[in-house]
Amino acid sequence: MASSIESSYGAKLRKAQDLLTYIQSFAGYAPPRTQESVAGFTALITSISTSNTTTANSLQQYKSAVASRQNAYKGTATSIDKLLSPIKGAVDAQFGKKSPESAAIASQIKTMRATKLVKLPTDPTKTEQEKTVSQSERSHGSIVQNFNNLINTLQQFSGFNPSNNNLKIATLQTTSAQVTTLNNTVAQRIVSLKTAQSSRAALYADLNDRVQRIKSYVKAQYGIQSNEYNLIKGIKI
Repeated sequence: MASSIESSYGAKLRKAQDLLTYIQSFAGYAPPRTQESVAGFTALITSISTSNTTTANSLQQYKSAVASRQNAYKGTATSIDKLLSPIKGAVDAQFGKKSPESAAIASQIKTMRATKLVKLPTDPTKTEQEKTVSQSERSHGSIVQNFNNLINTLQQFSGFNPSNNNLKIATLQTTSAQVTTLNNTVAQRIVSLKTAQSSRAALYADLNDRVQRIKSYVKAQYGIQSNEYNLIKGIKI
């Protein structure tokens, strides 16, 4: 289901398309600027339609990237959060629960679990969400860094080689690299979404200005009591 914001943009575009249909039927329609001509207004509407699609796609890609990253952190059997207990168990099994190795791993796991993941907002481009976005990226980055520290510690343990492939050093390093890539992807998606929304906002601002100019021209050209003006005077974008 489209969000209320997306529906609002769609409604504005629909009104602009209606306006285009009207001015195409006006005899002698020839505004002083090419931007308000039928061809110029058609080009703007085409650009807005494309921008709406681009923005919607960017938002969906952002949400998909966020979901994929969330799974990598705590949503699957091999996510970082779900690997911590098995790692501790493997260390305890090999070196003993009272060993220095066990104590070292327990301390690092405690640090990781004390870091709470901050959920990213549905729309990260809103000004009031900037703080949340920053907090979220820090919390995700902190967990990856601590996970890397944990892997480095395991590498120092002589003979550590659990039978569970998910707990082997090489596999853990691959997991860390994949999560880092997901973090980068989320950051890139945020930038892409901001860029798309900014471009769209500029197009709609231009649309609003052109609609007002078209109304002024039609009123001057055909008269305030004309059918032409009565058709379009109530259109608000």
